[in-house]
Amino acid sequence: MKEFKLDFTDDWEEGSPSVDAPSLIIEEAGELLNLKSNLEQKHNFGSVGLVNCPIAYDPLRRIAFRYICPSGFRKEDFSQLRAFSLDRGESFSLFELPLNHWILWLLEWVASADHKSGQLFGLHAADRSVNEQIVIDHRLFMYKPNESRLRLRPICRDAYKPLAFSRQRAELVFAGAEGIYLLGLEGNLKLTVSPDIVAGGQGASFHPSGDAQIVVGGDGLHLWNLNTNHCQQLTSKGRHPVWSMDGKGVWYRESSADLHYYDFASDEAHRVIGIPKQRHPDFWHARPVCLSRDGRYLATSLTEKMLRGVSKKNTSTGARERVYLYNHQLIVLDLKEKSYWSRQGFADQLCWTE
Repeated sequence: MKEFKLDFTDDWEEGSPSVDAPSLIIEEAGELLNLKSNLEQKHNFGSVGLVNCPIAYDPLRRIAFRYICPSGFRKEDFSQLRAFSLDRGESFSLFELPLNHWILWLLEWVASADHKSGQLFGLHAADRSVNEQIVIDHRLFMYKPNESRLRLRPICRDAYKPLAFSRQRAELVFAGAEGIYLLGLEGNLKLTVSPDIVAGGQGASFHPSGDAQIVVGGDGLHLWNLNTNHCQQLTSKGRHPVWSMDGKGVWYRESSADLHYYDFASDEAHRVIGIPKQRHPDFWHARPVCLSRDGRYLATSLTEKMLRGVSKKNTSTGARERVYLYNHQLIVLDLKEKSYWSRQGFADQLCWTE
């Protein structure tokens, strides 16, 4: 498919990739890729499987980490934490997990105070189903490379999906059965926001300075003050919020075909990028943006949803099913120069290599 047209609200220009931009690690079509700053492929580390897990990165050793598993019934059965060297273009196994154990939705590299060492932090899931009753046990874990085991910590009941992690505050935000939860690193429950106030739990972001504020997405954007446990609605629509590095605003999505920015000073939100003629926008492919550490570069995927036709057979409701095609594009914004460059394809996970 050809690259689709992008509609910018502001004066953005398509330009040449900045030589100062770091490279990217992305997951595309189930494979882990290292892209140069111009988005050309440098390394293909191969298949990582279908389990949804973020990419962690150690900038000192230039090593990425991800959980991988087989992606088909005929594949060899394995489950492991794996490391990927950007300098050598090679990968190696760190830790083998038992059968029916996974690492999903959360994986972070936490450096030591002197940055000479560090450890991986994430969410471990295990299938403990018995007598035809499905039971998935979720626990936090810490793991230092070359250790022989994961150090597991229980989390409060009903917290099932992590939304954000703050190194400064040593806290996490989880979606739970009874709302949005703030947890400590021991898995202990600190605060809860009722689902009547914040519905959906589609992403969250801690204030970059460590201030006691979190933006939660889902049924619009909500600013959660941790000191007062009060939520203020910022927008009527919005998901997958990411706080800007200067703390002045929030990047977020309304669908897979747009990018929005909320400005705290003006208390206004506006669309930065959109794809024209999206009458039936897609939400499934919407992902949070990935900001470089200095806040200059932003990377995200946009998806164009196109009607291909209508099926000849009626569905169970008597209607004919519409068939859609999806066209994906990875785009990088230079927020300083207001320029952008792009590459065809969908980046399911993104990580800057700084």
